[in-house]
Amino acid sequence: MPPETDRALATRRALARAPTERTDRVAGAEARLAAILAEVTALDLEVEALSLALGEFGRKYEQHLGEAFADLDAAERLVRRLQALEDEAGRLAELLREPERGREEPARARGRKAREAKRSGREGPRAPARDEEEDPAEGEGGQARPAAPPPDGPPEVEPEEVVLKRLFRRLARVLHPDLAQTDAERARLGDLMAKVNAAYAKRDRTALELMAEKVGAGEPLGDLGEEERLAHLEKRIGVLARVAESLRRERSRLAATSTFRLHQEDERRRAAGRGFFEETRAEVLEEARHAVADALSRMARLSRAARDLTRLRSSAMPNVTRTSGPTGTLRAFDPLSESALVRRGASHLERQRASPEARELARKLEEAAVAAPWEVALALMAFYAEVAGRPPDAIARADGWAERYEALRAAWPEAPPFERLVTRLPRHLEVGMRATPEAVHAGVQLATPELVAGVRIALERAACARLGREVLLLLGPREACRRCGEEVYAVHLMRTRGLDELNGLVCPACAAVLRSYWRYGEVEGLEALAPFALQLGAVAEQVVRLAGASIGFQLLPAERERLTAQKLRQRIVDLYLVPYGLEIPPAQVGLEVAGEPLAAATRIPGRGAVKLILGRKAGMSEAEALELLRSRIERRFRPEAPGAE
Repeated sequence: MPPETDRALATRRALARAPTERTDRVAGAEARLAAILAEVTALDLEVEALSLALGEFGRKYEQHLGEAFADLDAAERLVRRLQALEDEAGRLAELLREPERGREEPARARGRKAREAKRSGREGPRAPARDEEEDPAEGEGGQARPAAPPPDGPPEVEPEEVVLKRLFRRLARVLHPDLAQTDAERARLGDLMAKVNAAYAKRDRTALELMAEKVGAGEPLGDLGEEERLAHLEKRIGVLARVAESLRRERSRLAATSTFRLHQEDERRRAAGRGFFEETRAEVLEEARHAVADALSRMARLSRAARDLTRLRSSAMPNVTRTSGPTGTLRAFDPLSESALVRRGASHLERQRASPEARELARKLEEAAVAAPWEVALALMAFYAEVAGRPPDAIARADGWAERYEALRAAWPEAPPFERLVTRLPRHLEVGMRATPEAVHAGVQLATPELVAGVRIALERAACARLGREVLLLLGPREACRRCGEEVYAVHLMRTRGLDELNGLVCPACAAVLRSYWRYGEVEGLEALAPFALQLGAVAEQVVRLAGASIGFQLLPAERERLTAQKLRQRIVDLYLVPYGLEIPPAQVGLEVAGEPLAAATRIPGRGAVKLILGRKAGMSEAEALELLRSRIERRFRPEAPGAE
């Protein structure tokens, strides 16, 4: 064969192979596109299924374990608060043991320590910052929690059919022959629409996307070249490869979360016939019980630490160097006054104007008296402990708080136990320390002394007053009544006041007097709450006038209703005539109301002044009896002059 013929044949063969090679490249790209698309679809389904499974598991986890973990968190917060208070009490004790070092500590350093102590006490230790790679689902104490879903997931993969329909509709809106204005334009659009229909029928996404790009760019739609198709296929393959990589990362991220690990553990336990949620809930509740027990133990230690601070401050204050105060008077340096965790205590004699916060508290307490009376009862216990100056012995320690609260809770089946309530205190209450000029106290208290005025306002409302009365009746010591044999919380009252002040503890069941005693000096503790007992109706009072002086006799309300002239006269004899040696025959002691004498069996009326009248054989007038009583009562405070009248 001539050489020219060979060269021509080779040229024709080369020209024949080129389209085939290009077609093979397009086919290969389409195959790779189909493979990556299949992988993306499978990954998308896998990620979606895993995400749904973990989401459902997270909801079940919260449903079964959310409350248990909330209990644990609350108990641990209280433990951290008490730990900070104990540390602060220890620091203050050291300063009081070495007053010179405390006095010389720079003010700036003291302020910094106070701020740090306040932050650790009120907020608990701050959690360390987490980087993006750390699992955010790890709870406190090593407890794993389900992870929250990320704000942005992997790119959403649309189904192929959805994309094809969208492309077809987009092209049809532009190329449909009905949009033509002339016959020539209609014929041209008809040809183009036929190409669109053919590509859609073959599910040729590449052709549809290229036509859409050209229409969008205002380019004419001609036949699609192989190179153009190949470039578009490679572009799609690159996009899908990035989507596949994003889906793989999302799958890895989900598999690395604590929610996935807990889900796997749930499946393992179920396969073994065990209950993951039941077992985990029991473990968390047990841990919460231990945390609560730790908190209650720390509350008891904090009460002891407060008493130690009182003793140390009492002994250290006279020995520290004194500095000039703003008024020019000398005052001692007191480290407690600069502590951020020891707030100022409200004086039990102090009457403050109500701040907006106090009035808001009064409103909330009035509402809660119906919805959650146990919260109001705890606030009232804190109020009584503060306004009494020195808390009544019944609630001077943590176990006393729990006992009195549980006695109240018996009437409220839905109320939480003390150990749960103390870990979830309302915002107006806290576990803390407070200092008065005389002492340091610790326990449940109002968040600020200004809120005391709010509780006073609330006690003027009927619902809160009823609760205030119930709480007050449980603050006496627990004693056995010798008359009726009952174990009772003794009720304090002033057996008499006016001329003399004789305190008494009586049995609420039978009104028997369990104890009588005088209290000298500033009244604190249970005795300081006597005005509230009278105001709230926990006790009643009968006033008798003697020569212009008023003498009060307090009784239980039921006892006051049954009070007769004979019983009231006997109280006068027992509490005044006999103890102070007034030799007046009881028969010469009479009572009258509005000038009318009262017969022995007559009940004392609820209204009208009762006057004490002495008979002609009494040996003295009412004025002389009053003067003699006053002199002999005064003598009790001056034992060095026993013979003085």
